Amino acid sequence: MDRRQRKTRKAIYGAFEELMAQQHYSAVTVAQIIERADVGRSTFYAHFETKDDLLSEICREMFDHIFEGVNEYCVTHANLATESIEGKLAHLLYHLRDTHSGVCGKLVREGEPIFTRYFEQQLATLFAKSGPVAPAGMPVDLMCVLRVSAFSHTVTWWFDNGAQASPEQVAAWYAQGMGL
Repeated sequence: MDRRQRKTRKAIYGAFEELMAQQHYSAVTVAQIIERADVGRSTFYAHFETKDDLLSEICREMFDHIFEGVNEYCVTHANLATESIEGKLAHLLYHLRDTHSGVCGKLVREGEPIFTRYFEQQLATLFAKSGPVAPAGMPVDLMCVLRVSAFSHTVTWWFDNGAQASPEQVAAWYAQGMGL
C-alpha cells in the first residue's frame, strides 16, 4: 500500500473512530464517515465496499497484530510477554482499550454483531491453539465455547468497571478462573 493509500485509510479510520465515540455503530453512516474523513465517496468505496467491511478490516488488522505479538507500535505495553495464553489475552485487552480510541472495547460492550462474531471466532482460534484442555468427558469444543463466552463477559465486566484493573491482572484472573 502506498503512502497516499495509507493516508486515506488513516483519515477514514480516524473519522470512524470519532463517530463511534459519539454514537452507536448502527447509527454511523458511510456519508458521515466520508464527510468527517474529507474523502470522496468513490475514494471510500475504493477501499471498502461497506461500513461493515471497514469494521471487518479493523478487526482483521487488530487480531493479526495480536497473534503476531508485541512490536514497536505497542507503546502502552512494549514489555509485555505474549508467549502464553495469558500474555496473548492481556495483549488483546490492551488493544481493546487503547487501539482505535477504544472503539473495539465499545463494540464488545454493545454486543455489535459483526465485531462480536469476529472477536469470538478469533478467541476460539486462540483457545484451540492453546491446547485441548477440558475436564474428563467434556467435549473439547464445549470447553472452547465456555472459554470464549467467559472471556467476552470478562471484557464487558472490565469495561463496565472503567477498565480499572490492568490488562495483565484481568488476564490473570480469567486464566485462574478458567483453570488455564
